[in-house]
Amino acid sequence: MAAGTCGTQTCSKSTPCCVSGYCNSNAMYCMPINCEPQNSYSTSSCWNTAHCVKDSLDFGSSNAFAQIADYNGDPSTAAFVSEYQPSNADISNSELELTLVKQSSGAGFGATVINTRAIQYGTVSTVMRSGCLSGGVVSSFIIRNNDIGDEIDFEFVGADKLTVQSNYYWHDELDYTKMVKSPQISDTTTNYHTYAVNWTPDSITWSVDGNAFRTVNRADTWDSSVNAYKYPDSEAYISYSIWDGGSGAQGTSEWAGGAIQWGEGPFTAGV
Repeated sequence: MAAGTCGTQTCSKSTPCCVSGYCNSNAMYCMPINCEPQNSYSTSSCWNTAHCVKDSLDFGSSNAFAQIADYNGDPSTAAFVSEYQPSNADISNSELELTLVKQSSGAGFGATVINTRAIQYGTVSTVMRSGCLSGGVVSSFIIRNNDIGDEIDFEFVGADKLTVQSNYYWHDELDYTKMVKSPQISDTTTNYHTYAVNWTPDSITWSVDGNAFRTVNRADTWDSSVNAYKYPDSEAYISYSIWDGGSGAQGTSEWAGGAIQWGEGPFTAGV
C-alpha cells in the first residue's frame, strides 16, 4: 500500500525507506528505530522489528557488533550496530569502545551503539567503564523508545566519577528532579562495574555490582491530571553512548561538569 511523501520527494522501490525527508535502502534508513513507515514507499518498506531473546553477549564474538553501513537487517548477524556514520564506535581487544572526538568547531562528536532487537520488560545487565575523564563528557547505558519518549537510564558525568545516575522518563517529559545517584563506588572511568536494570510491568530496579539502590513502582507514578501512570512501559531498545554535554545548553553543561578539558582525554567508554 502506498504511503505518504518523504519531505519533498516520494521514495522509490529501490530506495524505499524514509528518514527525515530522505530516502534510501540501507540500515540507517530501514531499521525500525529510524524508518518512517507512513512516509516510505509503502507502509511495509521498513524492516520488521526483531524482539528480544534471552542471551549473554561477548563483544569479542563475530555476531556482536557491526557498523550500520554493513548491517543487513538480520539481528543474528549483529546484536548491536553503530547508529551514526562516520562511526566512533568499534571493537578493540574483544571490547566495544565508544570514543568522543573533538571537532574543528571545538565541540565533541561521540558515538551511539544500539541493540538490533527491541525489549519490553526483563533484566538487562552490562559490565562497563565510562569515558568521562573530564567534566563535560557524558556516557550512558539506556533503554529507550525514541518514538514515544519512554526511557530508563544509567548516566555517567565527568563531574562525578564515583557515582552513576539513574533516571526514567515517560513520553519525553524530561523531569530531571527524579534523578537518583548510586552510592559511591570505585572510579567509574578506570574500573569496570556491573550495571543492571530489572524492568517489569510493575516496577523498575537499578543496581550496581548486584546491589540494588533504587526501585520505582508503577503504582507510585499515577498522575490524575492526565489520568495515566507516568511509567515507561513501551517496547524499547538498549543503547550505549558517549557525548559532549559540556557544549550543550547551560543547564546541561553545568550538570555534565562544564566545558570539556580535551587535554585530559582520550575519552573512550568500554563495554
